[in-house]
Amino acid sequence: MRAKISRRSVLKTSVYAVPLAMGLAACAKQGGDELTKLGLREAAERLAKGELSAETYASALLKAHAAHANLNAVVTLDESRVLETARGIDKLRAGNGKLGPLAGVPIAVKDQIDVAGYPTSAGNGALKAFYTPAQSALVVETLQNQGAVVFAKTLCPDMVGSGGLSPASGTTDNRWFGSARNPYDLLRTPGGSSGGNGALLAARIVPAAIGEDTGGSVRIPASFCGIAGLRPSTFTVANMSSAAPRKRYSDHGIVPPPGLLETFGPMARTVADVAFLDAAITGEATPPPPDLKTVRIGIPRADYYEIDAMDPAVAKCIQEAFAKLKAAGATLVEFDLRLIQSLNENGRLPAGPPRQALADWLEDNTPGLNLDAVMAKRIVPEARFSQGGPAGTIPAPPALSPEERLQIFEASFRVYEDLFKRQGLAAIAFPTVPFTAPFINLNGDTPMQTIKVGDKRVDEIQGLITTTFAGPRFGAPGLSLPGGMANGLPVGLSLEGMPGDDAKLLALGIAAERVLGPVPEPKFPASLV
Repeated sequence: MRAKISRRSVLKTSVYAVPLAMGLAACAKQGGDELTKLGLREAAERLAKGELSAETYASALLKAHAAHANLNAVVTLDESRVLETARGIDKLRAGNGKLGPLAGVPIAVKDQIDVAGYPTSAGNGALKAFYTPAQSALVVETLQNQGAVVFAKTLCPDMVGSGGLSPASGTTDNRWFGSARNPYDLLRTPGGSSGGNGALLAARIVPAAIGEDTGGSVRIPASFCGIAGLRPSTFTVANMSSAAPRKRYSDHGIVPPPGLLETFGPMARTVADVAFLDAAITGEATPPPPDLKTVRIGIPRADYYEIDAMDPAVAKCIQEAFAKLKAAGATLVEFDLRLIQSLNENGRLPAGPPRQALADWLEDNTPGLNLDAVMAKRIVPEARFSQGGPAGTIPAPPALSPEERLQIFEASFRVYEDLFKRQGLAAIAFPTVPFTAPFINLNGDTPMQTIKVGDKRVDEIQGLITTTFAGPRFGAPGLSLPGGMANGLPVGLSLEGMPGDDAKLLALGIAAERVLGPVPEPKFPASLV
C-alpha cells in the first residue's frame, strides 16, 4: 500500500531529479521563461529564421522540466542526447544545410511508442529493461526526418500488463513508476492514458507531443490539462471487413501490437498547433477555418446533462461555450447523444491484443522476458459483464461471430452517418469528459473505484469514457479543445466528425478556439528547486 502524501509534500518533494548540463541556467538570461510559452508553430518559425538556437530552446525546456520534475510525467529523458541533437541542428543551420520545418522543435512521445535508441516501457518496468527498439515508429520517424527532437518518453499506465478496461487507463496511475500529476492541481490526475504528455504540455515544458488513443487516451488528458488533442480517423467499421485495413496514421511502432481501435494522436496547446503537427505527419494541409455562419453543429439535447456523471459546473461551462459559438453565427442542432453512445453495446470490440498475441510479441522482441514477468503488477480489469450477476454489473453481450458483429457495427454506423447527412452537420459537439480532473487515488487505482461528482458517486473509468468511447468504434476523428474552466480546472469540448474528415474537423476546431479563447495557464510556482 502506498504511503499517503499531503499537498505540502507534493509541492516540496520531487519524484526524481534530472541532472542539468553545465551552463543550463544561462538560458534564463535569454528569456528562458518566455521560451517555454512558445507554441509549436511559433517555435518552428523562430528557429527557422535563426532568431532562436535549437540548443538555447532545448536548454530552456530542460530547465523547466527540472523545476517541475514532481509532475512525474517522464519515464526516460536523455539530456545529453537532446542537447547533442539540438547542437547538430544549429551546426547544419549555420552551414546552410538542408533542414525540415520542425528542425530543433522538441516533442514528447508517449512511452507506448517506439523511438530508436530509447527503451519502450509501455508503462511496464519489466519491459523497459528488456526492449530498446532499433527503429522509431513511422509517425515519429516522419517527424524526426523533419528535424523534430525527441525530448522525452512520457508516463502512461501499464499498457502491457493491464489488458482490457483497466481502472488506470484514464488516470495514468502506474504501479511501476507512480502517478503523473496535473499542473493545475498536483493532487489531481492529468488523465490518461497519454497523461504524461498532457502534463508536460500544460506545464509549458514541450510545445507538442505524440500520444496514442484507443477509447479516449489523447482526448481525456487534453480535457483535464486545458490543451488540444486529435484522435485521427481509423475507419474502424470499414476495416472490419477489409483485407487491406487503413488508418489516417500508420500504427507501426505501438507497443503492444495494436488492433482496430488503436491510433497515434497529436497533442499541443492549441488546435492550430495540432493541425500543424497533423500536416507534418500526413502531408495534408489543413483548409482555412470556415465562417461559423455557414456551419451546423450537433449538440446534446438538454436531457443529456441529467446523466449521473455530469458535473453541473462542467455542464454550465459547455453550455456557455455553445452560446459563444451560436453568437458567432454557428447553427446548433440538438440530437440524442446517448443514442449514439449506445449503438455498439451489443457488438463490443476488444481493446489491446489477446494474451497469446502479447506472448508471441514478447518472444519475438524480448528474449529472456516472459508473459508472467510483465503481468507481475497487473491491475485486474473490472469484471463488469455477467450473465445474471450481482446488481450493478452489466449483462454480458451475446457471443457473436465476426459476421454478426460486423452487421451490428454497419447498422450503427448508418445511424451515425444519417445524423450528419440528415442535419447537414459539420460535426457533433459535447463535453469531452462530464467532470473535471479527479483526485489521484493515493493508494493506487483499484477495480470499479468510484468518484464523487456533484452529490453522486459514479464509476470512475466509465465516467471518463462516457463520451470518448463511441467515436473510435465508428473510426471517426475526434478533437478535444479547451472549452473553458470549471471550479479552477480545465474543461474539454469535443468535436467529432465523419471518418476521413480530419482536416475539415481541425479547420472547424481552429475557428471554434478563436471564439472560445484559451484557458488560463496553471499557476504553480515557476520553480520548485
